[in-house]
Amino acid sequence: MKLLRKIVLLIALSALTGAVWVVHRSPPVDALRAAATVAPTDSVPDLLDQLRQTAMKRTGRGKGGAAIEISEVDLNRYLARRLTTSLPAQLKGIAAFDGILVDLQPDQARVHLLWVLGAGHLSGASVDLAIKRQGDVFEVEVLRGSYGHLALPRGMMRPLAPALDRVAAALKPEIDALFQMNQVKLLEDKMVLDPRFPAS
Repeated sequence: MKLLRKIVLLIALSALTGAVWVVHRSPPVDALRAAATVAPTDSVPDLLDQLRQTAMKRTGRGKGGAAIEISEVDLNRYLARRLTTSLPAQLKGIAAFDGILVDLQPDQARVHLLWVLGAGHLSGASVDLAIKRQGDVFEVEVLRGSYGHLALPRGMMRPLAPALDRVAAALKPEIDALFQMNQVKLLEDKMVLDPRFPAS
C-alpha cells in the first residue's frame, strides 16, 4: 500500500513539474513581435481616428461609406504605441510587462499578454476571442486560452479577467468606435470593418 501511494505521488509530482515547464515556455509570438516592432521615427496609423471617420460614414443600407481593412501588423504596432503599463509593485524586479499582441485568424482573435521574467525570459498567457453581433450589440466571447504552451478551456482563463478588464478600460475609445460598425469580420491577418447596414 505504501509503495502504491509513493508511485501515485511520484506520478502527480511528475505531472505537476511537466505542467509548470509547459506554462513557462515562451509563447510562439516571435513572428508577431518582429512584425510589430517600430522605430521611434516609424509612422503608425492612428486607428482610433480611422475608426471614428469610418463610423461617421454609415449612411443607408448597403450604400455610402465603405468597408476598411486593418492589418494585423498595423493593429499590433498601434497597440505597442498606445499601451504602456506596468505590473504591480510587488513584482518589480521579478517581472516586467512586455506588451500585447493580437493574432487575427478567421472568426477569432488570439490576444497574447506578455511579460518578461527575471533576466529576460519571455512568458505570457493567451486568450482566444470571438466577436458576434446579437441584435444591436456586439458580444465578445472567450473561447479558450493558454498559459505559456498549456492550452486550457475558457473556464480556466478566469484569473486573466482583471488583466483583460484593464486592457479593455485602456482601449475604451477604440472599442467604442469599433462597435459603432455594423459588421466586424475577423480574417487571416486582418479585420474588415463595415459601417454600412447589410444590403437586403
